[in-house]
Amino acid sequence: MSAQPSTLGRLLGTWTLDPVLLCVLGMTAGLYVWGVCRASSPWPIWRAVSFLAGLVVLALALMSGMDQYADELLSVHVIEHLLLILIAPMLLLWGAPVRLALSASTPAARRVLAVVLRSRPVRLLTRPACGFVLFTVVVLATHLTGVYEAALRDQTLHALEHAAYFWTGTLFLLALLAADPIPRPPGAIARFSWLMAAMLVMSIPAGVFLFDEHVRYPFYLAPARALHVSALADQQTAGVLMLVAGGVVMGVLAIVIAMSAMLAEERRQQRRDRYADRSTGLPVREPAGR
Repeated sequence: MSAQPSTLGRLLGTWTLDPVLLCVLGMTAGLYVWGVCRASSPWPIWRAVSFLAGLVVLALALMSGMDQYADELLSVHVIEHLLLILIAPMLLLWGAPVRLALSASTPAARRVLAVVLRSRPVRLLTRPACGFVLFTVVVLATHLTGVYEAALRDQTLHALEHAAYFWTGTLFLLALLAADPIPRPPGAIARFSWLMAAMLVMSIPAGVFLFDEHVRYPFYLAPARALHVSALADQQTAGVLMLVAGGVVMGVLAIVIAMSAMLAEERRQQRRDRYADRSTGLPVREPAGR
């Protein structure tokens, strides 16, 4: 099933502005830009663009027509959830907000942040295993139990569900992207393994959507009839989207992790070469390509 042009226009062009959310996103963007201006060294523009893009993705997921259609079509709801649990956290974390805060803070504030980063709760929450367990529980519990149907019928529970997707996605990706300084970040192989495990977790509800012969969430039956589409066919589309789109995002993350590992190893090798040259009294060699 694919959206008609008019439907796509409503999906992206119809906005319901939430004053509280708009204020939070605006203040977050302002604080980040203020930090960029105060940073002790020039801040990479690509990090700033990534962070601000992450805020835009959050706004798109929660205030555009996508949020309305998520209550009418499961396939749109799956896209919304992918934006919340993977895309927005990935872009925001590439912005390295904690690293920026350390760079832009006063020495006293920097010491407080350093103490927080070394605290036991932070060490626990930034472990990949912790993020993965929370990610797994949220993905499976919301899709394979009655929580999903209940959230569709209760706005407070729906908002809590969205918050759970975003924060568990953020905690899971925090250690894997390692853009911010965290205690004992995992190595490249470990990060890749956690990503593959997360793909397996996401494939479980995707497979259920694809092969279940019944509509799992009766809430969608009436909206589907109003839109003249099959709720079961839309459910199968949701399964394909979860598999393909989720796999693409995880694949991009795996490539980024691999490239980061190669660059880090190259820098370590250059440091080892310079140390060896100094210890033997030979002239220090410049890195290749200069």
